Amino acid sequence: MSNIEEYDLPEQPKRRLRFDWILPTLFRPGKTLREIAGYEASTWLVPVVLLSLLVIISAFVAQPLRTQAALAMPVEPPADFQYWTPDMQQEWMNANQPNTSFLFMVGFPALTGLAGVWIGWFLVAALMHVTLTLSGSRGSRVVDFSLAGWSLMPLAVREVVRIVAMLVTRQLIANPGFSGFMPAEVTGGMAYLSSLLTLLDIYLVWQVVLLFLGARASSGLSRAKTFTAVLTAVVLVLALQALPGFIGAQLAGLSVNSPFFFF
Repeated sequence: MSNIEEYDLPEQPKRRLRFDWILPTLFRPGKTLREIAGYEASTWLVPVVLLSLLVIISAFVAQPLRTQAALAMPVEPPADFQYWTPDMQQEWMNANQPNTSFLFMVGFPALTGLAGVWIGWFLVAALMHVTLTLSGSRGSRVVDFSLAGWSLMPLAVREVVRIVAMLVTRQLIANPGFSGFMPAEVTGGMAYLSSLLTLLDIYLVWQVVLLFLGARASSGLSRAKTFTAVLTAVVLVLALQALPGFIGAQLAGLSVNSPFFFF
């Protein structure tokens, strides 16, 4: 009787580009996030790139709307404008014409949105990993970054809704989130609150739910500890993301009615 030697087959490398998780993350989140939590490979690239592409598409869709709004904005000349020489008046008019270049109408909004996607994802992932670890989790950093990436899928849905809304109504999204509940002209702390409210909507709640389900599966912590850790990370990121809009409003002397970006 011959001896049969058994050899361990090498483990197949796990796929990092999991396009098959896109719809299940939205419609079967519990099962899908448990699978992601047990998947020891970085899979965050697909959702982050998908949201990035939608942000770029949104910038192109909004270009004619931004241009129309800029051209329709009235330009108020100085009080003594009628006493200026024609050359001075012409110079002032040329200097105060709205900038409708491709860079301002598409380039800057797209770059701002992309920065928000990538920086927001990184901050949420890093802070969530830290707060979970401090709460007693021994979960993998790789898994936490993947879970933070897939939690962006509700924001991808939000971007699709915004694109469709702009195409149908031919209008920009003037008051995103809950910022419409704030007065048009606010200053100081209220301006910061207005900037913060632009980030708050049902899609953010959806994202937090996905983060909680994924972190619960990966960390093994109790519901209370997991929810506290996730919420702490999200609140810290929101507080940071509200700052650019607030600072921009203070410098311009205007109220904040659009987000620098949603994380």
